[in-house]
Amino acid sequence: MPLVNMMKHLLALVLIFLLTPPLFGRGNIPSIPARQPEKFKRLHQMVRKNYSEDELRELLRSEDVARMEEETDSALRFLMDPLTLKKQKTQHDDAFSRRIKQAEIDKGIRFFEKHRELFKEAHDRFRVHPADIISILNWESDLGRITGKQKVIQVFLGQYFLWEEYLSDFDKEGAFGKEGAMSRVEARERGRRLEKSALYNLAALLNQAASKNFDPAGIRGSRAGAIGYPQFMPASMRFALDGDGDGDIDLFSMPDAIYSVANYLARHKYRERGRAYSFKRYNPDNNYVRGVKRYADLLKKAGVQI
Repeated sequence: MPLVNMMKHLLALVLIFLLTPPLFGRGNIPSIPARQPEKFKRLHQMVRKNYSEDELRELLRSEDVARMEEETDSALRFLMDPLTLKKQKTQHDDAFSRRIKQAEIDKGIRFFEKHRELFKEAHDRFRVHPADIISILNWESDLGRITGKQKVIQVFLGQYFLWEEYLSDFDKEGAFGKEGAMSRVEARERGRRLEKSALYNLAALLNQAASKNFDPAGIRGSRAGAIGYPQFMPASMRFALDGDGDGDIDLFSMPDAIYSVANYLARHKYRERGRAYSFKRYNPDNNYVRGVKRYADLLKKAGVQI
């Protein structure tokens, strides 16, 4: 090969290396079965009816899974940040302030009028007030406008397998010494809770993909792994319903989203123990529950009634 062509070839290889996204964030996902065999076995136990160990390894080696997208890595960093609880509280406080403005109330009223018949059907079936459904959809996805861009499978792989590596990075960066940060003990306890929930959600996603024949690497959602207009986690998909009667459950369809939220609340003792109890089952954050209640009350006062 002439020297000039060889130099061009080497330059091309360097550019490919520099421009290709790194293998999964803090660790190499394809090597996880070897590096974390016990966790891999626990995951396989929960999906073994649909995946052999070799098939699961092959999925982790596939380029769509192994190569971390920058936004997903950023989402995982935000989630594992020792300051994340402080940041999330600020976000909820800001959202609370926005939701009580007249423009937000008017938006909710227009949404109710657009889907009035659907809300009546849902109310007759589930006995859930439309204002409560609208409030949740508004808090979760801005009535379907914002649903997230992260690869859900990577979000849960990161939470399940890599949370300790993220915390190690934050420790090296001195994040635990900042004002308002969690302690190392608190962060590790939270990491273990995230690991447990991520296992259930990851297994649910993989099993649903196998049974419904879709690519699990193609599903996108929030930085927490929530999907669609109602922002359901994969483990909550058993509460999702077909609201428009087309035979499919699509959480990016507003009729299905409305029915699914109503069903979720009803199944979580909305009538028996009150709406605040069911809101807390949807999201345990106290500021979230306070905000959803407040916005729903404003909608009711403004005329959202069946």
